[in-house]
Amino acid sequence: MPYPAMPCPATRRPVASRLAARRLAARVFIRLGRAASPRARGTRRLEPSRSGEGDLDLERTMARWPGSGPLHSEDLVTRAWAARTRAVCLLVDASGSMAGPGVAMAAVAAAAVVLASGYRLAPSVIAFSGEVRVLQPQGTRRPPDDLVGDLVGLRGHGVTDLARALRAAAAQLARADGDERVAVLLSDCLRTAGADPATALAGIDRLHVLCPAGDGSDSAADGTGDGGPGQAAALARAGGGISQPVRTLADVAPALQHLLA
Repeated sequence: MPYPAMPCPATRRPVASRLAARRLAARVFIRLGRAASPRARGTRRLEPSRSGEGDLDLERTMARWPGSGPLHSEDLVTRAWAARTRAVCLLVDASGSMAGPGVAMAAVAAAAVVLASGYRLAPSVIAFSGEVRVLQPQGTRRPPDDLVGDLVGLRGHGVTDLARALRAAAAQLARADGDERVAVLLSDCLRTAGADPATALAGIDRLHVLCPAGDGSDSAADGTGDGGPGQAAALARAGGGISQPVRTLADVAPALQHLLA
């Protein structure tokens, strides 16, 4: 009786990545609002209101007073807690500099966000190198297992055009109804092609970076690009967000919690 065929390493790797993504998803608490839902839970902050609910905003109310006569009810400005919803785009770097552990870590992190968000959030998902591939468009929802399969099947190759990826993210986020448009970039930021990514942030309200950090080098191996943790931090600052370096899968859950809180 023949022995059953053993799966080859290329087959085992996606299976292991799926399991890692599911374990990671169980540890990631998504705190992002549901896009296009005015009453959804999201980031809550005090905002001016003309509904009469909340506490009186004396400064704004007095600014509406003509200087004489009584104030009418429609002139009163109050402040009330309101939820601000977010639209999110995940950008996974699948370029040559991310080959091996880097792209695997980025793919597992993105897959974990997809699995952890359930039906509360349907982010657009983009994989990129020199070209851009939209794995899930904004405003649509693929079966999570199919999307996760595409993510954990990514293999790093080609140049890294961060600016093109960010412009693609902005185009996806422009289709959303959220109050805040957030891009989460999973990349070592070793740019080897395209424009300066800091010039491609229009349409993105906040950019966070999860940066797989290998040997700690801040420059591309071939000397033609720039990047690494230093560039990741600078790019996140330019995008009004934060950067989190990660070296192992154990670092990913707390890093995602920090980025998405």
